[in-house]
Amino acid sequence: MLIEILTSDIDVKQKIFYALIMIFALTLSFSVHEFMHAFTADWLGDPTPRNMGRLTLNPMAHMDPMGTVLLLVAGFGWGKPVVYNPNKLKRFKSYRWMNIMVHLAGVTGNFVVALICGIINAFLITLGNVENPVILTLTLTFSYTMAFSLALLAFNLLPIPPLDGFHVVEELFPLKLKYSEGYRKFQRFAPMIIWIVFLMGSFGRIPGLGIAIQVIEFPFAWVINAISGGISSLLSNFL
Repeated sequence: MLIEILTSDIDVKQKIFYALIMIFALTLSFSVHEFMHAFTADWLGDPTPRNMGRLTLNPMAHMDPMGTVLLLVAGFGWGKPVVYNPNKLKRFKSYRWMNIMVHLAGVTGNFVVALICGIINAFLITLGNVENPVILTLTLTFSYTMAFSLALLAFNLLPIPPLDGFHVVEELFPLKLKYSEGYRKFQRFAPMIIWIVFLMGSFGRIPGLGIAIQVIEFPFAWVINAISGGISSLLSNFL
């Protein structure tokens, strides 16, 4: 993450260059992720995110101060969660599936961003001179953004509270379990689980979290590479 760039052996200009690219990739990926949660909830009938100023791509509306600093420095962080009222979702009959749509909206947005970046890079690399400073800057920017969007997608699909993947699984629980006293107690302590997993991976050197993210990320990356590779091949045939 950012701390790795700042402590590397490259010169100051390169540090600033790569830091700016990374900050752009991080802020765009997080902004799209949270915006998609807000947009989907609003589209399904709940104006709460709109009223709270979350229906925007402005990164300032989605930043959590501590989460953003940790993300830039340690490679682990979070955005400000989008608050919505499930009881106000009215577009379809099934509240359960509308909730799942809201929870999956963020990672869907990240996949679309990664796909667009992959396609644009396919055009730039095939049609442009990669040694040109402008082309090189653009390809690096889109590569970083694609990589981080995919990582954010995979991380959020982990079935660990309070991530989106857990909330999707949670919607499939029997209602009797969801409203039980034991489950309410679990919800109070659930946010600590992600910290335990992160600390085990960072300081205990347990690679489980990284491997899980790579496994989840693989099929999405494969689809994007297949599409962008196909576009590159088509362009090459016409040049």
